[in-house]
Amino acid sequence: MSTNPFALFDLEPGPALDGAALKERFVRATSELHPDKYAQAPEAERLAGEARYAELNRAYQTLIDPRQRLLSLYELTKGEKPRDVQRIPPGTMDLFVEVGQTCQHLDQFLERKRTSGGALERAALMSEELTLQDALATLVGKLETLGATLESDLAALDVRWLGGEKDLNALETIYRKYSYLARWRQQLEERQIALLTGE
Repeated sequence: MSTNPFALFDLEPGPALDGAALKERFVRATSELHPDKYAQAPEAERLAGEARYAELNRAYQTLIDPRQRLLSLYELTKGEKPRDVQRIPPGTMDLFVEVGQTCQHLDQFLERKRTSGGALERAALMSEELTLQDALATLVGKLETLGATLESDLAALDVRWLGGEKDLNALETIYRKYSYLARWRQQLEERQIALLTGE
């Protein structure tokens, strides 16, 4: 990232931040830059205002998302992207396997449901669908628990970080866990929607 998103909002770089305070800073910083205010301005002034607004918006989106914020902080601190981001983070292998197996079962079921012929055949699938919905709900609960644990880990890392202990290994591990969590949430959400809509 070419721009330091923390600096744009006059924030000390750190793993955690107050979302409400960030939003307040964003609104204050962009209040005079909103594209609507430049509708009648000369083109050069309008383009400069739009570019600054876009830069602040990108920085805000980076900082408000813990995963993007941690990646940005890592890059700012280390001067490079983390390596091995595809490596499964420690303590998440069981979830990795469970999400993969659940998605595979759901995909197979959805395909059978799509190709089922009549009402009788679809009715026979109802019991299996209820079981899969329960499994999905349980797994979503596990992901919520992981999310809460990550928030605690992030807060603890933030205290150490601002105290001078810049633990890049811990930062990278939490970043990778957030990355997998986001991916898993998306995979499960897609399948929840498919179950509800039958598509």
